[in-house]
Amino acid sequence: MAAILIIDPDTSARSQMREALEAANHHVTVTDSIAEGYEIITHSTRMLTILNARLSWAESFSLLRQLEERSWPVLFCTADASTVRHLRALYQGPRGVLLAPFDGHQLQHSVAMLLSETNSQLSIGALRLDIEHRECTLDGDLLSLTAQEFSLLQALMESPDSPLTREELLRTAWGYHSAGETRTVDVHIQRLRRKLGTSCIETVYKLGYRLKMA
Repeated sequence: MAAILIIDPDTSARSQMREALEAANHHVTVTDSIAEGYEIITHSTRMLTILNARLSWAESFSLLRQLEERSWPVLFCTADASTVRHLRALYQGPRGVLLAPFDGHQLQHSVAMLLSETNSQLSIGALRLDIEHRECTLDGDLLSLTAQEFSLLQALMESPDSPLTREELLRTAWGYHSAGETRTVDVHIQRLRRKLGTSCIETVYKLGYRLKMA
C-alpha cells in the first residue's frame, strides 16, 4: 500500500483513478489544483504523485522541484505520445509516463512498477542508496560500506524525518530483539559518520538517531 496524490482538473478522471487505486489498497488523495497539491506534499510523508501533463508548466514547476528534492515518484498522464521524452526530461527523480486513454488495470500496473523501482532506490540530497545492487554513492562517489553499515544507513534513509531509537535500529538493521546490544548501534553510527560526514547523522537527545542531509 502507498500514499498517492492525484492532481487532475478532470473530475471524472480523478474519480476513476481514485477508485482503481483504492481497489489496489492504496491511500489516495485527490485535487484539481497545483497549489493545493503543493500544500499537500509539503505537509505529508512520502507520496507518489499522479500529475495530468496538461496542467500549466509554470504552475507545475515549483511542485516538481519540491518532489524532485525529496526524490518522490511522479507518474505523468498524457494523451500525446510525442511528449513522453519531454516529460521524462522534466523530472530527474523516479518517474513514469502513462498514455491516455488507459483503464484501471493499466494504472494499477504503472503505479506498481514505479513503486517497485522507487523502493529499490533511496535518495536524500546527494546521498543515493541502490538497495538491489547494494551500492551507496555520495555526490556521485561510490562509498565502501560494510553489510551492517549499509543496513543501518538503509534503516535511517527509510525514515528520514523521524528519529529512530537504538532498539528500533537494532531490530531493523540487525534483527536483534535485545536492548542489551545498543552499543553496537553507536559504534556503527560513528563509522558511518566518518564516511558520510560528521553532521549527516543527528543524535536525538534521550532517543536515538536521525539522518540529516543538507
